[in-house]
Amino acid sequence: MEQHVVTVRPLCPELCEDWLGFFENIAFADHGEWAFCYCLEGHLDSAANDKLTEPKDRRKKAVDLIETGEMQGYLAYADNRVVGWCNANDRKKYRYIAEMFQGTGYRPDDPADAKVKSVYCFLVAAAYRGQGIAQSLLERVCEDAARGGYSCVEAYPFSDKQFEYPYHGTSGMYGRNGFVEIADLGFVKVVRRNLSCQ
Repeated sequence: MEQHVVTVRPLCPELCEDWLGFFENIAFADHGEWAFCYCLEGHLDSAANDKLTEPKDRRKKAVDLIETGEMQGYLAYADNRVVGWCNANDRKKYRYIAEMFQGTGYRPDDPADAKVKSVYCFLVAAAYRGQGIAQSLLERVCEDAARGGYSCVEAYPFSDKQFEYPYHGTSGMYGRNGFVEIADLGFVKVVRRNLSCQ
């Protein structure tokens, strides 16, 4: 299998066109039914997400979030183009996670001032899957979270291992990277890696 040199860069407004190019031309080449998403699910409550159905409106909302810094994450580059994306941000920035926790009755036992970095989703171009792209993205999330004073990195893999498109990342990948399960919410698990801040 051909190995590619991968460079990971934090999303910023200057990389918005790269991000859009990935979403609109590469990310969903084999899953066109997901192409409308523009990675908004975590940033909206479920009612707002269900209401925002037009791709052009979702695109505009995503661009607004990138330009204001509300949407954060990392782009993986190989062969001079974006081949992967990880949506990662402070847990407090994700409305859907707060709604999910409330709806399942889950109450994290973190102190009120705890800094928790959440990994919400991954997208990897079909031709680059199975080559460590998501691994590279996750490593960078954890490195930067430690440098940024976060106490832990948290993720939410789907409980159903047969789920067709595990965009939250897999339990196996998280387990190999030092994450441990701290809660099972039925449809997703909450996994966490504690950090030694650098």
